[in-house]
Amino acid sequence: MPSSRTCAATRESQDSALSSEDYDAFHQQLRARYATLPPRLKQIADAVLASPDDVALGTVSSLAAIARVQPSTVVRFARTFDLNGFSEMQAIFRDRIRSRSISYGERVNALHAADGSPASASALLDGFYEAALASLQAMHHHMDRTRLDEAITRLAQARRIYILGLRRSMPVARYLSYLFTKMEISHRIIGLESGMEDEAMLSAGPEDAAIVISFTVYAKRTIELFRALEKRHVPIVAVTDSPASPVIPSSGLWLEVMEADFMGFRSNAATMALVMTLATAVAERRE
Repeated sequence: MPSSRTCAATRESQDSALSSEDYDAFHQQLRARYATLPPRLKQIADAVLASPDDVALGTVSSLAAIARVQPSTVVRFARTFDLNGFSEMQAIFRDRIRSRSISYGERVNALHAADGSPASASALLDGFYEAALASLQAMHHHMDRTRLDEAITRLAQARRIYILGLRRSMPVARYLSYLFTKMEISHRIIGLESGMEDEAMLSAGPEDAAIVISFTVYAKRTIELFRALEKRHVPIVAVTDSPASPVIPSSGLWLEVMEADFMGFRSNAATMALVMTLATAVAERRE
C-alpha cells in the first residue's frame, strides 16, 4: 500500500484519487472475504462485482432486485464491510465513476500543491515509485502459482500465441511481442494501428493460444475481440483485475493483477513483470 506521506499528499490535493483508493480497498476486501460470506451476501457480492456502475447509479431496491434478495440484506451486506449502510457504499462507487472520467489534463493539475504550485519532480518520482512498488507487492502476494504454471504450459504448447491488449494495456502487449520476437516464439499482436483486428485472427484456432490483457474500465473493443477468440476455440490466458472481469475465458484460466495508481495515473509495473515471467518461462519450457 502507498506510504502515509503519499496518502497525505493525496488528501491535500483531490478527493477523487482517494475515492479510487477507497474503491480498490473495498474491492480487495470483498475478494478476500468472499468465500466466507453467507449465500445471500454472496449473491450481492456477485452483483456488485459484475455491475459496479449499477451500484453507483441505482438504488438499494434495484441492487436487491439484481441480486434477488431483500433490500434489508443489501444494508446488512454494506455493514458487513464496516460501512454505515447502502448510501455510504454507493458513495464509494459513485466516486469511482467520477475519478475514471477525469481527463489527463485534470490529473496533471491535481498534482499541484495546495498553493497551486507544480509538484516537484522528486515528489512525482516518490509517488510513482510507491504505486509501482505497491502493485508489485500485491501481485507477488496474491498470485496463484498453480494457475501461473498452467498458463505457461498452455502458452508453451501453442503453435502461435496471439496477444490482445488495447489502450493502457497496449504498451504491455508491445513489450511482450518484443520479448517473443527476441526469443523466436511465433506470435501475433491483435489490434494495434492497422484497424484489422478481425483479420489478424483469421488463422487462429484450437492449436494456438492467446494472452488477453485488460483492466477496469474494460475496453469495449477488447471484450469483442476476446469473444471472437472464444468462438474460434482459441485457448486463452487472461491477465485482468477481477473475478467478474468480462475477459475471463470459459476455462477459467486467468492471472490477477491489481495495479495501484498515483493521483489517477495507474501503474503498469506488475503487469510488465508478469509478462516478462510468462515470456521467459514459455521460452524455457519450449527449449
